[in-house]
Amino acid sequence: MRLAYLPVEKEPVVFGVHSEIAEHYRVSPEAFPAHATTLDYVVAAAGGWLTGTFGGALEARGIDASNGKLTSEVTGEIELDEKVLVIRRVHAHYRLRAGEDKREVVERVHEMHAEFCPVARSIRGSIEVRTSFELVD
Repeated sequence: MRLAYLPVEKEPVVFGVHSEIAEHYRVSPEAFPAHATTLDYVVAAAGGWLTGTFGGALEARGIDASNGKLTSEVTGEIELDEKVLVIRRVHAHYRLRAGEDKREVVERVHEMHAEFCPVARSIRGSIEVRTSFELVD
């Protein structure tokens, strides 16, 4: 278990291990309570920024992405690299409540938004970033 003291946060962020990651590092589930890992936080940061960047770009083009109209599910693919767990890919799948008449604009925004995402730009070259979207009524 580790603690991170972040600006503006009153309490430290607790990092730990869980499931397959605990198993890999041979940490007994009884030894420590399960907590998100630092790998989880990297995936979450990428997903959060990607979603925010996509939503902001949609809003700038008159497509409402507020109040739950844009949601995302983000997954990270972690692989073993010489006994070290590393994030190889992050995939963000967006669900946007918008009509089919918005599809062309959404597709254009989708094609370029990751290029303007601070976290995606920071990790590119070491972690592959993939995104997809679907329009829902």
